[in-house]
Amino acid sequence: MNWGPDNQEWLRRYAIESAGGFLSGSVSLVIGHPFDTVKVRLQAGHTHYDGAIDCLRKTIRSEGVRALFKGMLSPLLANSSMGAITFSTWQEARKLLHCEEGVHDPLEKVFVAGAIAGVVQCALATPVELIRTKLQVESTGSRRYTGTVDCMKQIVRAEGLPGLYRGNVSMILREAPAFGFFFSVYEGTKRTLCPHLRPGDSEPMWVEAAGGAVTGAATWTAVMPLDVVSTRIQAAREHQAADPSQRSIAKVAKQIWKEGGIRAFYRGLPAAVTRGVVLNAMVFPVYETTVRQLS
Repeated sequence: MNWGPDNQEWLRRYAIESAGGFLSGSVSLVIGHPFDTVKVRLQAGHTHYDGAIDCLRKTIRSEGVRALFKGMLSPLLANSSMGAITFSTWQEARKLLHCEEGVHDPLEKVFVAGAIAGVVQCALATPVELIRTKLQVESTGSRRYTGTVDCMKQIVRAEGLPGLYRGNVSMILREAPAFGFFFSVYEGTKRTLCPHLRPGDSEPMWVEAAGGAVTGAATWTAVMPLDVVSTRIQAAREHQAADPSQRSIAKVAKQIWKEGGIRAFYRGLPAAVTRGVVLNAMVFPVYETTVRQLS
């Protein structure tokens, strides 16, 4: 295969974008996992909590601070890779949509490119989130898994390899619009804060942080109902998940509605929004700085 200058430039650019996504994914996982544990426990419905603070207190009191980091091994190994896939796919999708580098391309194209990235990263995100969710909802008195590998083995034993992709449809339905919002809100916020920025210039780091914070809050608020449904499907016990009718999106959504109407679809929203604001205020500056330095 003849690698000409164009192919070499593409490979260099793709490697830089992936490196930025890899580092930002690592940062997001380490900082955000405790917030995610609280969110998942509130959504799963296995234990009653009065809210995020109550969940945090009860978890630490009964299981210790380490419980907030349950299920972190699988996303720790994969989250950096997901960040690399997401950011590099987003940038490549923008180019396929004929967005010009250094120019404010239409936000609808940014949204579509983000949605494409969201769907692509589900190939890795679905099994990672499934295992993380099942480990996060365990309490000391109802432990079924000894760790990440044991959890994976039990899922495969009960449902086969396709079991690792339980909830994949609900994940795609969540991730496509989520990453569309994720990137378009970020770009829109930056343009609002720096309306006179010239093409090719970099915005200040505080603008990137502010854009990330707004993105985190807006994205989670928009996709929270789908996130609750996805969490319920993935947190189901193996004997329940063996029956496809028990884990259909429609059936799970109806059950959640019976539990509390529209409010039930927003369980864990404060924890999710707080996590989104804190994480993305760091993720985007890390990504942008890495890409600028390597470029």
